[in-house]
Amino acid sequence: MATNDPNATTNRQKVIGFIPYKTMVMDLESILANLTRVYVNRNDVEMVEIVTLSEAELFPIGSFDPGAERYEYVLKLAVPAKFHTHLRDNINAIQPQLQKDIATVTAAYQHEFISNVYVVIKIDQDATWRDGAMEWVATQPDAGKKKDRRLFLCHAEADGDTVVKDMKTVFARHGVSVGTRALRSVRPKDIHHILGDFEKTGDFGILVVSAALTRLPFAEESVEQLTSYVKNPGKRFCQIWNDISRTDVATFSPGLAGSLAYTTQRMSIDQICQLLLTLAGLQGD
Repeated sequence: MATNDPNATTNRQKVIGFIPYKTMVMDLESILANLTRVYVNRNDVEMVEIVTLSEAELFPIGSFDPGAERYEYVLKLAVPAKFHTHLRDNINAIQPQLQKDIATVTAAYQHEFISNVYVVIKIDQDATWRDGAMEWVATQPDAGKKKDRRLFLCHAEADGDTVVKDMKTVFARHGVSVGTRALRSVRPKDIHHILGDFEKTGDFGILVVSAALTRLPFAEESVEQLTSYVKNPGKRFCQIWNDISRTDVATFSPGLAGSLAYTTQRMSIDQICQLLLTLAGLQGD
């Protein structure tokens, strides 16, 4: 369509002149590939894996600087959570080295530069809980059923006389009935039997994750069974951590480490039990 606007040609020239200055954003994958090449050539396996598995974003800082004829960017690298310990222990060396290596890789760009690199932990979101919740909506398997026990504690045998005993004392003060099952066998069929027992007799299940639990000779299938109950809201099952770090839980089960848990490292048994009663819908029983 024809136009008599005297500024039309000028505006078009401005757009054409602006586009080349934005090329770095479009070349982000190429930048990461070349950065990875640096670490391949250094035989730095850890950094090759970190950069390759990272999600990266570029953020422009301010507007185009006509004097310097450049844009300034900040690069954010979201690194998988499994590298948490490595980054925690080595970030003071990794951060400046990344900055120098990024400068080497992007030296060919005349109009853009990266002034800073931020490394953050990437928490992968698992949406499978949505399917579990909607399955509960469709079936409501326990509607109208009265169970023998309001709470069902599943734990390592070694925790029975310590944290589990203390929790039972608190729940008793609130008049809440509790059943416990110590994991004396961790074979898949035995874990399946314990979870089936919970389904029949308990309103709300609690898995006590501790160093004693993670030392048991679980088969992968057994860990997956327990994790699936904790992650599925429709199963009415949660976890607490007893004197164990997230890193150690992640070694045992990344799924459990990625799920919320009350922990005795930060809270008293009384606080945890009070919150569990609220979570289970038993507050005021």
